[in-house]
Amino acid sequence: MMLQILSILKNVFFNTAALPYWEAMGIGLLVFLVCCFLFFRRKKPSQKFFLAVLFVYLAVVVMLTIPVTMPNLWHISAKSTALAIKSIHWVPFESAGSMLHNSIKANNYKEFLRIVGGNFIMLMPLGILVPLINPRFRLGYMITVAILVPVGIEGFQLLNNILIGAVLRSVEMEDVILNAAGCILAYLIFAGLRKLFKPKRKGRHYT
Repeated sequence: MMLQILSILKNVFFNTAALPYWEAMGIGLLVFLVCCFLFFRRKKPSQKFFLAVLFVYLAVVVMLTIPVTMPNLWHISAKSTALAIKSIHWVPFESAGSMLHNSIKANNYKEFLRIVGGNFIMLMPLGILVPLINPRFRLGYMITVAILVPVGIEGFQLLNNILIGAVLRSVEMEDVILNAAGCILAYLIFAGLRKLFKPKRKGRHYT
């Protein structure tokens, strides 16, 4: 068992290829167990369950979005750094508009839906799991989380581009907007349904 864990950690820190889903999920579960022992011992069983799901889900998201490059493949230079920063797509939906135009011309929307739709739904589980773990989590906090998480993902993608000296992953403002919008929409739907089906407390009647 320990050898398997060490093998997985070696793949994480010393390979550029994406991990298989089961390995990413295993790492997420392992991190949860450590955090559960250190920080979550007083949580309710239902909270621990949803925390475990959250850790596993986030591990898969990291595996899908943030490549890890071993140090001997780093090629940091002023030129490559300038290229990586210059390649940032600051104009929202410029890429999505171009993909939509090409999809209309080809009458094939599969790639457009895969990329744009995938970015929209990617953080939707986050908007549901967080209020399940903490029912007092309000909209303002959720908006903050929904923005910070995709900004962090794009930031790590930019850092990786700088480290390897090439644009491996595109860094786009529209990804942040789509990720955040999906997360906030999921939270609003979940909060609305929870409020709709929440049992109403009967008020006290005084004579």
